[in-house]
Amino acid sequence: MTIDGRPVTLKPGMTVYEAAQGIGIRIPVLCHADGVVPAGGCGLCTVEDTAAGGKLLPACATRADAAMSIVTDSEAVRNFRRTALELLLSNHPADCEAPCRMACPSGLPVQTLMARIRSGDWQSARDLARAHPFACGGAAPCEKACRRALLDGAVAICALHRWLAGETAGEACSRVPGGTQARPRFRSRMPDLNVAALAALTPETGPRRLPPETHEPTPEAAAFEAGRCMRCGCLKPTKCRLRELCAEYGANPRAFDHAPRPVIRETGRNGFRFDASRCILCGLCVRITRQCGAGELGPAFHGRGFEARIGPPLGRVWDDLPDSVLQACAAACPTGAMAFETNAVV
Repeated sequence: MTIDGRPVTLKPGMTVYEAAQGIGIRIPVLCHADGVVPAGGCGLCTVEDTAAGGKLLPACATRADAAMSIVTDSEAVRNFRRTALELLLSNHPADCEAPCRMACPSGLPVQTLMARIRSGDWQSARDLARAHPFACGGAAPCEKACRRALLDGAVAICALHRWLAGETAGEACSRVPGGTQARPRFRSRMPDLNVAALAALTPETGPRRLPPETHEPTPEAAAFEAGRCMRCGCLKPTKCRLRELCAEYGANPRAFDHAPRPVIRETGRNGFRFDASRCILCGLCVRITRQCGAGELGPAFHGRGFEARIGPPLGRVWDDLPDSVLQACAAACPTGAMAFETNAVV
């Protein structure tokens, strides 16, 4: 067969995706991983067989045949992949990056800083704050962008940042050269939420306790304030294949008008987090655990159609799953739906 005009020698049982890999041709995938039984559900690996009149095929699940003449990057293929991505985005109400970080001139990873404060990891919190030496003064752009402001007051980000960085309250705003990291072009955004929805996403209840001018909070007050963080941002902001492909193909997150699934978050031990709003139902976590013999204690599909979701087996919670399963699922997840907060990218 040929792929993009190059001849390929086939082996019995080889898929089109494997044939392309063998000669160094990249075909994007979301729901597929090497060594895992293919599903062909996401549509990102779609290619065109010009020998069959331009038929579109899922490369990961289609057996290679000598009669095929495959094109991996035609206009029809790119349009199909873009549409597939836009359909996924129509049901993906999630922030690639938290609004507070996007507003911060120094690119402070606010969500990571708050997680370190909550866990009592004071030294690493100080190290992170000092790596982004920026004092907001009275402007506090991060707090103006904080979604918690609509509920009962923004998280006291500036007060905590100044305290941990050892900076003086009231310093003028100044951008630190090199402070803001390069980020992928595509940014998904969570829809505007009403007060009830915001309250449901808030791990720590209660209004803000630290006034803007506070620069010496107690550890207890700091931990409470950090607990008010709504954790809007993704835990894999620079390791999300969905985000990378959306940027590559110019996907429009508003191409399809559809009511997104509810924002539901669940936590497990050792910082494991499952965010249903970020899940694209690729099924990788289900297939991986079944293949490694942990199917009975691995993630499973629940419901059908628009009600379909991923979760622990019936009658179980995430903490019932072995550490090896949680680690494998988080590593394979192509989005930030399954991740460990302790491994969040800063």
